[in-house]
Amino acid sequence: MSSEPPATNDEEPTVTCSELLEQIEDEEEELDRERALYGNCDVDTCTYSQGYVRRQALFTCMTCSKNEQSIGMCAACAYHCHANHDVNELYTKRFFRCDCGNTKSGHQPCKLYLNKDPENTLNKYNDNFRGIYCTCKRPYPDKESTTSDDEMIQCIICEDWFHSQHLGVSLPMEENETNQMDMICQACVTEYPFLAFYDEIRGMITPPAENNATACLLSSSEKNDQFHTIFLRDGWRRRLCRCEQCSKLYDELKLTPIFDDADSIQEYEKQALAKSENLDGDKILADSLENLGYTQKLEVLRGINEFKKTLGDFLREKANGDGVLTAQDVTTFFAGLQEKRQERQRTMFMPPDNCKF
Repeated sequence: MSSEPPATNDEEPTVTCSELLEQIEDEEEELDRERALYGNCDVDTCTYSQGYVRRQALFTCMTCSKNEQSIGMCAACAYHCHANHDVNELYTKRFFRCDCGNTKSGHQPCKLYLNKDPENTLNKYNDNFRGIYCTCKRPYPDKESTTSDDEMIQCIICEDWFHSQHLGVSLPMEENETNQMDMICQACVTEYPFLAFYDEIRGMITPPAENNATACLLSSSEKNDQFHTIFLRDGWRRRLCRCEQCSKLYDELKLTPIFDDADSIQEYEKQALAKSENLDGDKILADSLENLGYTQKLEVLRGINEFKKTLGDFLREKANGDGVLTAQDVTTFFAGLQEKRQERQRTMFMPPDNCKF
């Protein structure tokens, strides 16, 4: 007969060191995504003075959107002026000027930039500013959705977001998962029919390696009146026809800025990541400590160093043992830190904060 006690459902939950590392890596990946989206944001300065920003992360305030008025604001205003409001993220949108504090926001003043124009006449608003998306005109996330597949894809022209199952076509299956693809919705292809010729997935047109500026690439292409959602491979802007006739058409339709490589979300994220990676962590810490008293600074720095050393010793000890962490292990670790700090306070003389020496 086995002497081992029977297993119960009340056993201590455990996590291996490798599982802990995987969780940390997942958190770092999520942080990278946030940095790619918000790395260009200054959360203390309104972007209004920059005019109609080429691309920026935008937010809309449902609390201030009265009488079907759509309002969009920069990250700084969402943080400082609408902190306790019902605010929705809009990801990024192009050529938009912050509405916070103008007539669209009612009596809600902007705390960061006074005396704004009553209205930003060049701003464009779609259903997203009212909290609905896609052809189904539903919110995101949709709490009433009956399917778990809630993937959303943004059209690069109208910048609305669409459920993958509402695009009218199947998603392309790319062998190389790192290959970025852009989507143009059916409504935009219908509005700008020439875009249908660039549906590379269906091979409707294959521009030559060197684009001849005098010859139109579309002149010999077969006309197609069947307009549907299209997908474009990375680098598609460089393969667009740039003949005189097409270039003039892009200008007339106000599509020229969209057809510039600098407009791509990939370029925006690249710049945002570069900006966030250049942040000096030591400088941020130094700035945070600047207003503290001398003894408070010593305590903070001592605590940081002690935590790093204790955590390293703790993880090495566990890795050299059975490699398993339990919830009790984590509780014991932090309790030990607190006990050490209290013991130091009892045995060590600490001068008052206003002591000058």
